[in-house]
Amino acid sequence: MNLIPIFVLELVAFVGLSTALALRFSRLRARLTLVAAGILVATAAFAWSGQRIDRQASRQELVQELPVAGEEKGYVSSTTCRSCHPNEYSTWYRTYHRTMTRPATPEYVKGDFSSQTIRRGTWTYSIERRGDEFWADMVDPDWERLNRLRGADVDSIADPPRVERRLVMITGSHHMQTYWVASQFGNELLNFPFVYLFEDRRWVPREDVFLRPPTMDRFTDFWNDNCLECHSTRGVPGLTPESEAFTTRAAEIGIACEACHGPGQEHVRLNRNPLRRYTLHSAGEGDSSIIQPERLDSRQASAVCGQCHGVALSDARQWLAEGHSYKPGEALEDSRFLILPTQNRQHPRIQRLLEQQPASLDSRFWSDGIVRVSGREYTGMVESPCFKRGELSCLSCHSMHDSDPDDQLAAAMETDEACFQCHGEYRAKVAEHSRHPVGSSGASCYDCHMPHTSYGLLTAMRSHTISSPTVTESLTTGRPNACNLCHLDKTLAWTADELHKGWGQARPDLKGAERSVAASLLWLLAGDAGQRAVVAWSLGWEPAKAASGTEWQAPFLGHALNDPYSAVRYIAHLSLQSYDGFQDLPYDYIAAPEERAQARQLAIDRWLRRTWNPATYRGRQVLMGRDGNLDVDALIALAQQRNDRPIALGE
Repeated sequence: MNLIPIFVLELVAFVGLSTALALRFSRLRARLTLVAAGILVATAAFAWSGQRIDRQASRQELVQELPVAGEEKGYVSSTTCRSCHPNEYSTWYRTYHRTMTRPATPEYVKGDFSSQTIRRGTWTYSIERRGDEFWADMVDPDWERLNRLRGADVDSIADPPRVERRLVMITGSHHMQTYWVASQFGNELLNFPFVYLFEDRRWVPREDVFLRPPTMDRFTDFWNDNCLECHSTRGVPGLTPESEAFTTRAAEIGIACEACHGPGQEHVRLNRNPLRRYTLHSAGEGDSSIIQPERLDSRQASAVCGQCHGVALSDARQWLAEGHSYKPGEALEDSRFLILPTQNRQHPRIQRLLEQQPASLDSRFWSDGIVRVSGREYTGMVESPCFKRGELSCLSCHSMHDSDPDDQLAAAMETDEACFQCHGEYRAKVAEHSRHPVGSSGASCYDCHMPHTSYGLLTAMRSHTISSPTVTESLTTGRPNACNLCHLDKTLAWTADELHKGWGQARPDLKGAERSVAASLLWLLAGDAGQRAVVAWSLGWEPAKAASGTEWQAPFLGHALNDPYSAVRYIAHLSLQSYDGFQDLPYDYIAAPEERAQARQLAIDRWLRRTWNPATYRGRQVLMGRDGNLDVDALIALAQQRNDRPIALGE
């Protein structure tokens, strides 16, 4: 809309009104006052109209920097869906799916853009808000990306070239946000190398948010061939061997209606006929012109989620040029190769992948092929007996439109009712089956059969491979079992005995510390980075604290404050803050190692000065004597056995 004519009309109206009123008054002062008022109002209208013009121009410039949206054949956008489905639209609109990728405008930006300088290594970045725009004075991202691709040691350059770039897109809306700037090539979007953490109200370098080795090179991501795949609807990178840069487009930016229901153009065309709508509604029949996931069988319904929440390989050239061909209702396997190591690890495609990227499976799976990273719940679920031999689907527990947006669990599915849908025979014998009191964490189906052994985005998450805990699996795969993630003060030998007495499991051969030291401490002190992160989270989990006491954990979490991995340190500090007396411990998880070491010692010293109650004694399995003293030598000995193999999880 052209706003200049609006302003002219406003100006003429205000001046005319002021003059007319002035002529009706006989006194000069009244006339002058009204004329002045009219001029002031007209001036304000001019300024307001000018701001509207500037804001519109700013939005238009922003759109030009983003991938082209709305031009995919057969797609009509969520706005079109709203006209006939306002309730479904509103319930989708409040989800994190919708806001996972948005343009960087004031209604979506949560980062602190007050004028400030933030640091990444030796490089500084200055950020600020200019009206409705968000800007950064930063190291040139195009220069950085090109030189990293060439293998140059760019981190050692003290004074790299700088540019001013507007932040044009956001990814993330739940706990953190990362931002994207336009490249000078095509419509490529490059990552602004910081993440804003909502609860911490701070910016941190992007590499300090993911679980990755401290020695791993920094990286610069494209949105176009990475986030686009799942954080948009029908995204097409638009990169061919002949093209010089991305010409990315999408049906819609963000995870919208047609991501789950398929393209809606034909559905809209057919339902312009009111007689058709009335007939279908009266007959209670589904409309075949659009996909309703709840009407699909369990495999097809789950595949709608699996297109994003699975681990798969695609034909790279086809994907970059044309995007994925999958549409809801189709077989997911027709558009990509699903990686299920328990079933197809020896497949030639996986073997070729391992030749090119030897650590590719380790970054997403435990050694037995069970998925270990967040966002890949479909891959976990399809390995479950409930899926393989039953009718379990994602929609058995989750709902887009009838749920709390926080985790998309459908009504009542946060309880054991989710499992009783198929296993109703256990409803009356929960205590007998679980050997735990009804209402306790140990009696929860979730806590025993879906423990928090997946990791992502600075937290542990429930495994979606529904299974029963065994000590043998913990020994062979390193994956913590549900019993020891709750009974944090118990050994593997204790768990083996309990599983043998209660469920007849064979006792594995256990030796040394496996018999004498709490499994949680073995994993936290001597485990690999993935194990340490999961257990550090569990040490702050309230059900585990209720089962294990709260008087012994602090020094071990304090020790983890100087872990080599940023993510482990962050989680350990978060858990430590849940204990009395440690909420105000001064600590910054990305501070220099010397400062972190001081905080570690301060945490241990603060615990040593506690008032100890002998009745809370926990024993040698948590490295403490009857006098309540910590066995520092044993702690150090275990820490020296830490598994330092590089872990870079593909969150």
